[in-house]
Amino acid sequence: MGSAATVRSEQSGYFPPSAAIRPVTGRTAKFGGRQRLAIAPTVVSDLSLIYPEAVVASSQPLGWQNLRALEMRQTISEWTMPPLENHCIVIQLGPAVDVTARIGDENFEQSLEPGAIIVVPAGLSVDWQQDTPSHTLHLYLDPQFLRTTAESIDVDYGQVSIATQFGIRDEHLHHIGMSLRHELKDSNVIGRLYADSLAKVLAMQLVRRYSYLKVLQTSRGGMAPRKLRKAIEFINDNLDQEQTVTLGAVAEAVQMSYFHFSRAFKQSMGISPNAYMTEQRIARAKKMLSDTDLPIADIALRAGFASQSHFTTTFRKLVWTTPKAFRDRL
Repeated sequence: MGSAATVRSEQSGYFPPSAAIRPVTGRTAKFGGRQRLAIAPTVVSDLSLIYPEAVVASSQPLGWQNLRALEMRQTISEWTMPPLENHCIVIQLGPAVDVTARIGDENFEQSLEPGAIIVVPAGLSVDWQQDTPSHTLHLYLDPQFLRTTAESIDVDYGQVSIATQFGIRDEHLHHIGMSLRHELKDSNVIGRLYADSLAKVLAMQLVRRYSYLKVLQTSRGGMAPRKLRKAIEFINDNLDQEQTVTLGAVAEAVQMSYFHFSRAFKQSMGISPNAYMTEQRIARAKKMLSDTDLPIADIALRAGFASQSHFTTTFRKLVWTTPKAFRDRL
């Protein structure tokens, strides 16, 4: 890459020109015969400011107000990204690429298949290595827009922290992303309005599925904060006991009927209790795979799965790889 690269923004709404025009100075260097881009420490709004040559399509000229989208083909094998001003969702379009990455203070190593999703919270830097060129869709949401969306569903945004995700599978996010990718090719007014409506759905999904909610205000039709916290604590304390942490047991612990609890929990969290418990079990299993040498059969039981085969099937469905392959890549 050359010296300074600037991108003009005609974007309105949550992406004012003053935020988008960020000169970024970089240089390319060789590391072990591979090309790497060294970036001066700064803050940027999106990757088009660093890699304009990699941009295949951009929402910048389309007038989208609450969201920025970039389709990119990246050929550089190693690169460093300074902290982003915006939350970023990356969807792998294909083909599969083996990636080693550090996002903030977390390390990841995984083969990203088409459809795999990465969530990078605003303010985090990224160090990235890939074995082959990548083809990705990047969706950027301004934290202020996320705040407005969270408040519209009665969530105290001051208590919300978006969590880093790497290589996850989320059909809802993927569907939104593919719809937005289609709209990148359409510059009419209807397409702009549709993209703006999808931006709000995307923000809601981030808040409900990929945030730490320390305090949750009463959501219309949802659970009271005290009961929701008690339910989550009960689930987390009993994850290793498949027979104990049934929906009936959780409902009883918070003194709610089975039906009311199931519906209210989903309205508050944006995910069913069963799906939440499965995700927490997989998260616990991934930590044990990373931090211990326990046999996979033992990890399956400690994470609350009935058997190793049940654990492997569920793990593959959510993580897109087997527990053994996941551990081998660490």
